[in-house]
Amino acid sequence: MPLIDSNFCSPWWMLNGDLQTQLPVLLRHVRLNATLVMIPTPDGDNLSANRYLSEYLPQKRLLILSHGLEGSNSQNYILGMAEAALAAGVAGAAVDVLAWNLRGCGKPDNATEKLYSAGAIQDFEAVVAWAEGNGYSEIYLAAYSLGGNIVLKWLGEQGCNAQARGIKAVCAASVPIDLRACVTTLDRWRNLLYRLYFVTSMKWRLKRKAFKFAGKLNLAHYGKVKKFYDYDEFFSAPLNGYKNAAELHAAASAKSSLEKIAVPCLMVAALNDPFLNADCIPRELAQQHPLLTLEIARSGGHVGFLNDQLEWWLDARFLGFFKSLS
Repeated sequence: MPLIDSNFCSPWWMLNGDLQTQLPVLLRHVRLNATLVMIPTPDGDNLSANRYLSEYLPQKRLLILSHGLEGSNSQNYILGMAEAALAAGVAGAAVDVLAWNLRGCGKPDNATEKLYSAGAIQDFEAVVAWAEGNGYSEIYLAAYSLGGNIVLKWLGEQGCNAQARGIKAVCAASVPIDLRACVTTLDRWRNLLYRLYFVTSMKWRLKRKAFKFAGKLNLAHYGKVKKFYDYDEFFSAPLNGYKNAAELHAAASAKSSLEKIAVPCLMVAALNDPFLNADCIPRELAQQHPLLTLEIARSGGHVGFLNDQLEWWLDARFLGFFKSLS
């Protein structure tokens, strides 16, 4: 599909990608009433999720929302998308919404010592299987940041089978489809504040799990973790069956799976995203792939996209893409 040079424009006073990433987190506040859902996994764990029901019942159409790194289903970009979809519908019809938590994220916590990884496609498989088992025959996907990598990787692995399972379309924003490139970017000195925030959060999450499940997690290398790469090398990789960070990054990145995606897909990326670099913007593939639309904005930051009219542009863009397919 042709590349789209986006008409998105950030407010003039959000001067750079850092402000366009950080200020939307502070400026957006959404509250919705949800029904808690616990989704079982084949390995005896569970994933918590919030389901938002359309006022038009029963629904056979579902929008699944997937959050980003160290987030949860209570992030305001997740709640905002849920609110917009419930109000406007998806692809011209009413929809239920399911926002799930990666392992170790959100409340309530998962039942085991296991934590999420960037390649947790088996967990997303459990979410889709739950949707199928609950009668949803039309499924739309919206995913952000790390959640986008998981969803796009899963879609590539599914290939044409995704259509047979009722997957209609996917929208994804600010996706680190090349994990090695993303980790390298985040570990640079200019991103020191992001690194301190996220790595500290990941370490505390790991430590809480180790305390709760005594003897199940080895924290011998805990003090060596200063960067994203360190965390993947000493914890994410071995805890998820990889020998090291390099193997994890190569195996879990969605980039190598994109060409096999067999449903309409919109990817949105900002050139000033402080978390990503050019390796995470698949220009050449998008030009050749009949179902992949890549929209590149000059600004927007990382999962920010508050426009110069002070509107949450990403919600409308995703809903517009879904509607264009109906």
